[in-house]
Amino acid sequence: MFNINFSAKIKEAEDHVKQGEKYLKTSLTKWKPDLDSAIEEYDKACTCYRIAEKYEQCRDLALKLAELQIQKGSTFFAGKSYEQAAQMTQQLQDLPTAAKYFDKAGQLYVGGGQRDSAAILYERCATQFQQFDRTIAIDFYLKGARLADQEDKADQAADLYEKAAMQILRTGDYPKTSELLETVTNLLTTLERYDRINRVILYRILLKLFNEDSVAGRNIFDQACRNYPTFDQWEERDYIEILLDAFDQDDKELISKRCRRGYFMAIEPEFVRLIKRWVLPDKKKEDEQQQKTTTSGVKPMQFDDEENDLR
Repeated sequence: MFNINFSAKIKEAEDHVKQGEKYLKTSLTKWKPDLDSAIEEYDKACTCYRIAEKYEQCRDLALKLAELQIQKGSTFFAGKSYEQAAQMTQQLQDLPTAAKYFDKAGQLYVGGGQRDSAAILYERCATQFQQFDRTIAIDFYLKGARLADQEDKADQAADLYEKAAMQILRTGDYPKTSELLETVTNLLTTLERYDRINRVILYRILLKLFNEDSVAGRNIFDQACRNYPTFDQWEERDYIEILLDAFDQDDKELISKRCRRGYFMAIEPEFVRLIKRWVLPDKKKEDEQQQKTTTSGVKPMQFDDEENDLR
């Protein structure tokens, strides 16, 4: 392992900061601040603070550095500085503020014409934040998806819209989830990615059923059979159809039976969790369990003669 002298690094950072401040000063003979030189010094100071694990100082200086880069018109590098500030803020366990800095970085990338960088940033951050704050994750996934869509990167956009949909599903907003998955279907259709469409259509049908709208679910199914030969020929298609039939009959036992099929238990976990609400308890197993419980608590019958013998 490297033996880093943190004290020396902190001193080095402070020297760079002092030098940077000098470059920003003006005088009678120096009318404009030397932004380029100040930026270079602050950048070096940030590196030293980061190495010395002085995250607060690094964050504050990175924000100052970003403002200088914005003044200079270097929006891409300003975005990088906001990213660094966000990373330092994460180290300080202030995740909501870190999210704001990441978002600012994304906005600066977009402003500088670097939509690809912004989309990648939003996707990466969304993954990090979905365990902490689902609202932030959804916002970042959607921003990344829209940027990818604007750049005609339909495959990436479809991925991000679907990830956003899966997060929104966990909030219980089925209409919004359905809307996003319809967007995913359209993008995949444009790409002729029929291998992925089947699963998305299934999710859209299930969402209608969760929302107690089996008619809409049937309409999606029928339309998919007409428009997508790969769906109509899909081996799982029949399982979906007979599930819809059970809902048409409003037969809870039949719905429960058809939900138990292994296929429905092997899809997206959140869908599985919601499907299990339709599964009724197995009466036979319950009766067997009840019988075991009852018999296990009964003592063997003992006759009077046996009792006397024991004495």
